[in-house]
Amino acid sequence: MRFEDHETLTLVHAFENAISEGRQPYFDVEDLELILDYYLDTGSFEQTKNALEIAQAIHPLAFTFKIKEVQLDIAMKDYTRAEAKLNHLEGLNMRSTELLIARATILMHRGNTQKGLQLLDEALAGSDDPVEVLQMIADTHLSQGDYPRAINILVRWCRLEEEDLDEGALYQLAMCLDFTNEYDRAIALFESFTQKEPYNSLLWYQLGAFQLRKDNEAQALEMFQWAITADETFHAAYFEIGRIHERNEEYINALTAYKQSVNEDLPSGYVHFRIGLLEAELGSPNEALREFNKAIALEPDMDDVHLERASVLMELERYAEAVKDYKKVWLDEAYGSEDVLDFVECLIELDLLEQAIAILYDAVERFPEVLQFRLVLAGYLFAADDIISAKEVLEDLHLNRDELRTLFAEYFPDLLEVPVVAAILAELK
Repeated sequence: MRFEDHETLTLVHAFENAISEGRQPYFDVEDLELILDYYLDTGSFEQTKNALEIAQAIHPLAFTFKIKEVQLDIAMKDYTRAEAKLNHLEGLNMRSTELLIARATILMHRGNTQKGLQLLDEALAGSDDPVEVLQMIADTHLSQGDYPRAINILVRWCRLEEEDLDEGALYQLAMCLDFTNEYDRAIALFESFTQKEPYNSLLWYQLGAFQLRKDNEAQALEMFQWAITADETFHAAYFEIGRIHERNEEYINALTAYKQSVNEDLPSGYVHFRIGLLEAELGSPNEALREFNKAIALEPDMDDVHLERASVLMELERYAEAVKDYKKVWLDEAYGSEDVLDFVECLIELDLLEQAIAILYDAVERFPEVLQFRLVLAGYLFAADDIISAKEVLEDLHLNRDELRTLFAEYFPDLLEVPVVAAILAELK
């Protein structure tokens, strides 16, 4: 957290403590502005109203609190009331950049975007602190999908010499350049920003991301390394390093990077999912299971994780637990044809033959092009002594006797020794 943010929070806590203790707080105009801005920015509108009443009681002539009233009405989408207050203030010949911004905001919310932008340009020309105006102009262009104009405004914002680079502006700029596929321009811009802030980890991270867009993995790795050199807790950079190593089948390096990307403050199920996949790939099913459990605890609806956990549980011969994962995925209808036979095998291991047959009937209907499911279904119908149904399924396969015998020999070699099965196969055309 920046020093300025700490300072604001300290003021807010002091203000709220005074009110809770029944004391009349006294703050100067500048401090009260910071407190009001904090409440507005966090959407705490009731606190804003109360703070405004106290602020105007302490400083009844302060023009800035009249502006805050208008900003509160706009934040609460009461544009009619905000406009009436604006008209009153303008009638008193009061002018300010904040009033121009407020008027522009109302115009744009009512659909008059062009006029609103004109007022914002006017506000920008007369502003000693252009950041708020630039942000509003950029947001307006973004809301209209006008990424080229948004880029120009965001670049102008980032190039303000007296201002530190704003994280939000950098993210928006990177997003716009990505949408417009201007990867070379993005790299040139973010490299120029590193001249201003060489230890800004976000700049190096974005440079790595754009190098990846150009399939320059070696350069991307170097940029991500610079990002974690600037900030060793930059978890997203570790994750991207892990992705590069995983794509190149460097699983040990990938696993190390993914583990370093774990953020305890902002935990991600997907990160644990990737770690679990690598643990499974490296032959560590127990470690993989632990990571899949963490992933599901964080994000219970990730069906891919349930499927992978079921696979690991089967490897560990914990079939009853694996079935629970499979059943959840089947209820969500989030499975593919490649998952069917794994689920069936799991049910067979638990002697749940009828359930396995039901799953296969469902698979035959859902994936009619996969002839293998019909063959396996017929085999298990024979095993259940449902000879008539098995014969019907085999006839639907439209395969000759030799092909069927070959496939049965692969999947159910013992069934070929059963006289009734051999006879049925011989009868088929």
